[in-house]
Amino acid sequence: MGIFPDKIKTAIEICETEIKVVQISVSGSEPAIVACVSEETPSNDVRSASDILHKILKAYSIKPKDAILAIPRQSVTTKTISLPSQDPAEIEEMAGFQAIKQIPYPKEEIVYGVDTIETTAEGYSKIMLVICHREMVERPIAVLKACGINPSGVTLSSFGMLNWYRLDEGLRKVSGAAPVVLIECDRVTTDIVITDKDRVIYTRGLTFGSSEGQGYFEKLNEEILRTLSTFEKESFVLKPTLAVFTGDISGLAAHSDFLERSMGLKAEFIDPFRPFPSGAPERFKSFAAKNSFSSLIGCAAGPDRIDLLPRKMKVAHSARAKKNELLISISLSMAVLILVSLVIFNKMRQKEESLRVIDGRLRDVAPAAQDIGRMKAVADIVRSQSAQRTEPLLILNEFYRIAPTSINLALYKYEEGKVEIKGTASALSEVFKFVKILDSSSYFQGVEVRYAAKRKVQEAEFVDFEIVCPLSTKVKK
Repeated sequence: MGIFPDKIKTAIEICETEIKVVQISVSGSEPAIVACVSEETPSNDVRSASDILHKILKAYSIKPKDAILAIPRQSVTTKTISLPSQDPAEIEEMAGFQAIKQIPYPKEEIVYGVDTIETTAEGYSKIMLVICHREMVERPIAVLKACGINPSGVTLSSFGMLNWYRLDEGLRKVSGAAPVVLIECDRVTTDIVITDKDRVIYTRGLTFGSSEGQGYFEKLNEEILRTLSTFEKESFVLKPTLAVFTGDISGLAAHSDFLERSMGLKAEFIDPFRPFPSGAPERFKSFAAKNSFSSLIGCAAGPDRIDLLPRKMKVAHSARAKKNELLISISLSMAVLILVSLVIFNKMRQKEESLRVIDGRLRDVAPAAQDIGRMKAVADIVRSQSAQRTEPLLILNEFYRIAPTSINLALYKYEEGKVEIKGTASALSEVFKFVKILDSSSYFQGVEVRYAAKRKVQEAEFVDFEIVCPLSTKVKK
């Protein structure tokens, strides 16, 4: 079970109606469920939710060392798109431009993540773009922090479903090479995930669940057929041959024959805890009987294929990690210096002939002390520069302000003294109009078109371009 990087991992899902917590452990090669709890939340405010989470953690002695926050599929928008790059940094930047087109919020109010589905020989990448309003992420993070938990990552429940499926080796053998439809049936929601070659290639969240009773089966069957129809129109991969139902499936198994005929797929009904030989611990079986934990188990198991942690928090986490590393390095260096000093002091009290040894030790310590000084100087310079370099953000804002609607920017590259941009336009004339607009901006001077080339996509014609924008003297100061 090499997909588990740690011995114990915790995943937590916080939505408007309930909080779920799963903790798993691995001893040797056999995984085990440590805890699985679900509690309803009567109120949507942070304080009430944090009180309930605190009670859960305390009542069941759950101490999350490494908490993964799972965002429900119903809280996000997903879009599968192709981008003209295979460089992760460029893909991330291009995805940011695409994200603001998908939902009606300004860029600073959205959170997005990217998972690469496949790459092509022509240099393109097919990605799944996951977008949501930042409130969908910041609220549950606030609940975690109120309980003293800093999430190590924020992922999507759909990717947890994929990880859960990967845990069951027997199920993977049955599915073969064709795509697989995974359906998680929970009390108030249902997730549909289509996976192929260990990648999520399509996902859909339904806002109804097994609590609807007899009507659930009919509504679910209709939505599965609608999902398969949409998927087959948009995708060029093989058709799925297997549908896996998990979660609260007690009312569905009796309809297996009808479902198979309706979907045209073989149906398997799998207990969420089947990948774990010992199942759910006895004191958690009442929770396991009423709720689905499949996707949350997968989120805990990992790997984390997508990260929805807000950008500011990513920067803060990175800075905190670097600070901790620096503090550890300084502490170790100081400990070494103190130890050496004690040795030197002790030797000075010995006979006259031991002075030669002391002198040799001092010569050994001096380079280490100089290295620490150089490290501190470099750190001071980095902090100073990072506090002053705000012009890249100002220039990016200028591009957004003056770019015509006929111009689509795909890449923004800032270098000392100039900015390079790539994108597409509806016509060649629009490119040169954009150059004139840029030249009139106080930020640039001597703007040039490096290249502009026409290409056709189906019946439509586009112009790919690259423009070099030297910075004006005002910006350089």
